[in-house]
Amino acid sequence: MSASRYTTRRLSTILLAGLALLLCSAIAHAESIAIIVSMKNPDDQLRQAAVAGMYHGETIHWPNGERIKLVNREISAPIRKQFYEQVLNSTSDQVFYRQGTPVPVQSVIERSDEAVVNFVATIEGAIGYVSLSRLRAIGSNQVKVVLIVE
Repeated sequence: MSASRYTTRRLSTILLAGLALLLCSAIAHAESIAIIVSMKNPDDQLRQAAVAGMYHGETIHWPNGERIKLVNREISAPIRKQFYEQVLNSTSDQVFYRQGTPVPVQSVIERSDEAVVNFVATIEGAIGYVSLSRLRAIGSNQVKVVLIVE
């Protein structure tokens, strides 16, 4: 084998190993997502499909008849990208429409996990998502976690 082929092959191996490490690192740093509701909300647990139905506009009321108030992060937030990919199976800029209508699903946009927690804690019927590690740092006594997405 010539020296240049050996160098090219070795360089390819090093690049592939580097890409594999980068991919593993990105996967390892994915945050767990906490889906949160007000402490007054009667639901203690939700399935991922139920949360997706709310954000897709398929479910607009809680079982007690109260209107669901969706809270989102801004489009550029990494937690929103992860939530949309893992829970909604879409991109973070996807617009959803109420079933059978041209009416887009409305949500409140908050710029931080703290703001999401504060909104959900004070507005009955609200549901939102935050990084589980940030929720632990903030303190979760204002809201309850109804689903953790790993």
